[in-house]
Amino acid sequence: MRILVAEDNLTIQTWLKINLQKWGYDFDLAGDGSVAYELYQKYGHDLAIIDWVMPIMDGIELIGKIRERNSLGKTFIIMISAKKEGEDLISGVSAGADDYIVKPIKAEELHARIMAAERILRLEKALQERNDSLESANAQMKQDMALAARIQQSFLPHNPPQLEKAIFKWGLLSCDALAGDALNVIRLCENRVGFYVLDVSGHGVAAALLAMTLIHTLSADKPNSLLFHTLDTVEKTYSVRPPSEVATRLNQQFPMDDIIGQYFTFIYGILDLKTKSVCYVSAGHPGPVVTRSTGKSESFPSTGMPIGFIEGCKYSEQTIQLNPGDRLYFFSDGIPESTNKYNEQFGNSRMTRILQNNQSKFNLRDSIDNLATSALKWNGLSPMTDDMSILGLEIQS
Repeated sequence: MRILVAEDNLTIQTWLKINLQKWGYDFDLAGDGSVAYELYQKYGHDLAIIDWVMPIMDGIELIGKIRERNSLGKTFIIMISAKKEGEDLISGVSAGADDYIVKPIKAEELHARIMAAERILRLEKALQERNDSLESANAQMKQDMALAARIQQSFLPHNPPQLEKAIFKWGLLSCDALAGDALNVIRLCENRVGFYVLDVSGHGVAAALLAMTLIHTLSADKPNSLLFHTLDTVEKTYSVRPPSEVATRLNQQFPMDDIIGQYFTFIYGILDLKTKSVCYVSAGHPGPVVTRSTGKSESFPSTGMPIGFIEGCKYSEQTIQLNPGDRLYFFSDGIPESTNKYNEQFGNSRMTRILQNNQSKFNLRDSIDNLATSALKWNGLSPMTDDMSILGLEIQS
C-alpha cells in the first residue's frame, strides 16, 4: 500500500515520516495541496493522510479533486486537523474524507486508523474483484442466452408448407429471452398437415430446454418423431399417428418432474386437405377458436389433462369441419390470461370477438398481429408474465 502525506508543518511531516518508515509503509510527502495532487495524479495512492490547513490548496479542496478524479472512492482518506468542533468534522466527511483525527496526533491512534483503512481497502478490493467476476459471468450468460434464443427461433416454422387449399401463419412473443412456448407446422403426407402449439410450465432455461426437446420429438424426422409410426424399418415406411395417440405417447415419455413440477400443455391437429377437416387433441391446452366466413365464431373444448399429470391418461379427439374462408386458431393461455393494471384478464370472449371482427377486416397474417397488439395494449406497461403464441389456419376457396 502506498500512502500520500499532505502536511505543511515540517515538524509533523518529519514525525509522520519517521513513524510511517517504522511501520514499513511506502509513502510520498508534500508540503501543500497542489504538490500533493500532482503526486496523486502520478501514483494514484491507496491511502492519503491530508492536513486541513495548507498553503496554495487546502485539504478540503485537495480531497474534492481526489474524489473528482476517483469517483468510486478507491482511495481511503484520513483528514488531520487541529479543529475539534462537530461542524468541522461534518465538513471534512462531507468533502469526502473517510476518517478524521484531531491534533495532536498519537502514534498508536494513527497506526490503528491506517491498519483499519488497510482492512477496508482489502475488503473493497475483494468485493470489486467479485463484482468484476459477476459482471463478466453475467455478460457471458447474456451472450449465451441471446445465442440460445436465436437457435430456438430457428426451429420455428419460418417457411410453412406451401399448400394450394390452406395457409398457415403464426406469432410468438416471449416474456423472457427464452420461450417456454413452441409451435410448428409439418407436412405429414400428401394430403395431411400436422400443426401444434405447446406451453411448458414455468419460464427461463428449464422451460426452454423442455420446449426444444419437444420440438425435436414432434419433428418431421420420421424415424425419431412421435408424429409417425414405423411400419417397416428396412423399407422405411411410416404411418401418421392420430392426435390422441401422439398425446398418449407424450404422456408416457414426459411424466411430470417430481422435483420442479414441470409439465406442459399441448394442442395438436391434423388437417385433411381433401375433406378440409381438422382432427385435434388438446391436452390441458385452451381449445381452438374458429371464425367462419359467414360471420359466426365457435370455441371448441380442451379434450384432456396436461401432459405428464396423470399416468395412463386417456385422450380423446374432436373433429372440426372447415369451409372455404374459415379460419382456425390455436393459441397459448398467455393471450386470454394477459392482465391489465386492474388485474383484469383479457379473456376468451374478448379474444374471440377480436378474431371475429378481424375476419372481414384483415388477412390471416394481419389478424394474428392485430390480436397480439390488442393483448399487449391490454397488458399496458406491466411486464409480460407469460409467453403469447398463436397459430392460424385459413382454408382457401
